[in-house]
Amino acid sequence: MEIAKHLTMVFFYGAGHTFHKLSENKEQSRQDMLVENFLNLVQAHYREQRGLEFYADKLCLTPKHLSKVVKETSGTSASDWIDNHVALEAKALLKSTNMTIQQISDELNFPSQSFFGKYFKRIVGVAPKEYKRS
Repeated sequence: MEIAKHLTMVFFYGAGHTFHKLSENKEQSRQDMLVENFLNLVQAHYREQRGLEFYADKLCLTPKHLSKVVKETSGTSASDWIDNHVALEAKALLKSTNMTIQQISDELNFPSQSFFGKYFKRIVGVAPKEYKRS
């Protein structure tokens, strides 16, 4: 769990670095602050919430507007940020723990192991079982 925690932190430090390239004399734009707040929310809630609507609601925005701002500011869609973070955590758990795929599915709040497997394969490109073996 400690390794997964640190890998998650590395992911967000890297994402944060992307958004903090502004010079010290410049103030953050509203869009940059919005993306930073969005990424902080993802970090706090990715285990329970994978829907864009949840994050948009927390930021008092429409999902469409949030998606547009995140994509324009970061070059990556809001849904991709969420999916990639969940996949990163799943990969870390698969590689660095003895948890079963079912346990990881439960840990990441998926409705079933089958749904988790399809989700993981869509994002990563291989099934969780294959990833764990590699």
